[in-house]
Amino acid sequence: MKQLAFFIDIDKCIYCNSCTFACNNENRTGDYKRRKVLSFSDSHSFEEMHFSMSCNHCETPACMTVCSRNCIRKMRNGIVVLNPHSCDGCGKCESVCPFQAISINTATKKADKCDMCYSRLQQNEAPVCVESCIAGAIKIGDIHAHDASEYSTSFGEFSMKNFTNPSTRLKYSKKDKIRIWGTN
Repeated sequence: MKQLAFFIDIDKCIYCNSCTFACNNENRTGDYKRRKVLSFSDSHSFEEMHFSMSCNHCETPACMTVCSRNCIRKMRNGIVVLNPHSCDGCGKCESVCPFQAISINTATKKADKCDMCYSRLQQNEAPVCVESCIAGAIKIGDIHAHDASEYSTSFGEFSMKNFTNPSTRLKYSKKDKIRIWGTN
């Protein structure tokens, strides 16, 4: 079965937040952010690293199992979508997501999350975060594809929570890191 996923190349992320801004503009989310750029330091090299995250479109989404209104469903291509029209804003999905990828939008009082720009994909367009990433750090693809093997759910000291089988894959090699303005 196909499972679309975000492939994040941490070596390429330059912390510009173009993915976040593009997502906010495309989805008119206001102050709420579906996509966030996370930062952390490697305790061995003390190097600060950044990577863009949103919904992981898990293989076994916890949010879907707790939604009593059946607002959340998993498409055949693996994308987890939410129907806000049926949502009553109870927040169960928000509380159970191990990645804090779902939030109750304060303006609509309904759950909101990344849908991998499902409507754009239906028109053979890339998700806006992929299209706007000036460093090429974000891609999408099938996790079962051959070229997906260079990505994983963990690297170094960082490991994703696995009980929902997140589909987002990460790549970090420390070499060929993009540097800007002469920084090390």
